[in-house]
Amino acid sequence: MLWEWFWDIRAGQASGFNGANPASSSEILAWLQLTGNVLRREDVAILRSMDSRYVSEIDREAEAIRERETEK
Repeated sequence: MLWEWFWDIRAGQASGFNGANPASSSEILAWLQLTGNVLRREDVAILRSMDSRYVSEIDREAEAIRERETEK
């Protein structure tokens, strides 16, 4: 269930000029209000951890792409 919720939250997330932005508390709250889902504190902590790792990996991937493009 958390995995589905994570991707649902990420689907509404806009990317910035520097790649993916982490989901803010207000965005998570809006998602909760829109969906009617109920999360425990532990669920929120897990979702934030997942989001942090996702943003980190997107940043790493973007950096690798930039490096490959400069090598050409």
